[in-house]
Amino acid sequence: MGKGRSYGLEFMAQKQVGNTTGWISYAIAKSNRQFKDGSINDGKRFPYKYDRRHTINIIANHAFNKKFDIGASWVFQSGSTMTIPEAHTTIIIPPTSNPWSHKPIEEVDYVTNRNNYRLPVSHYLNVGMNFHKKTKHGIRTWSVGVYNVYNSMNPNFVYKENKYIDLPGGGYEVKPVIEKVTFLPFIPSVTYTYKF
Repeated sequence: MGKGRSYGLEFMAQKQVGNTTGWISYAIAKSNRQFKDGSINDGKRFPYKYDRRHTINIIANHAFNKKFDIGASWVFQSGSTMTIPEAHTTIIIPPTSNPWSHKPIEEVDYVTNRNNYRLPVSHYLNVGMNFHKKTKHGIRTWSVGVYNVYNSMNPNFVYKENKYIDLPGGGYEVKPVIEKVTFLPFIPSVTYTYKF
């Protein structure tokens, strides 16, 4: 049975009055896991997959009048953790009663520690505008927004891939590289809301 340990500290400053409101927050935190029975990571403590050391949030909203307001939010986070193979190793599998059921020699990934790789930091800016109009029976609102305004290619996960590089004079060399994958780039949106 595993045990988790999480601790941290958070600071926040907030403005709630006036046409311009918002807040700034900063959190420093640490989260890890340990399986003393040795079933994972040889019983040693390791960083949890959602462990992010630093998080910054900046939120700002401004109401120009009752018909139009604008808001923006900026988020910065340290990278989370994941496990990637550090090398390949060859193992020899003892024969069984059925010699055709397996390969006697097999290459497998080698990993020294669980969650041994930390993703790069991620950051993005969101901006939205709201257009309000009072009607006979309520208020209608058109909202136009953009997620990740400057199209920051934040990595959602990474994987290791072997690249084959041609050598001068013939032959090739296998070089492991880390490739990143991003799911949420620049995304515009339009929303209509009616309150009555």
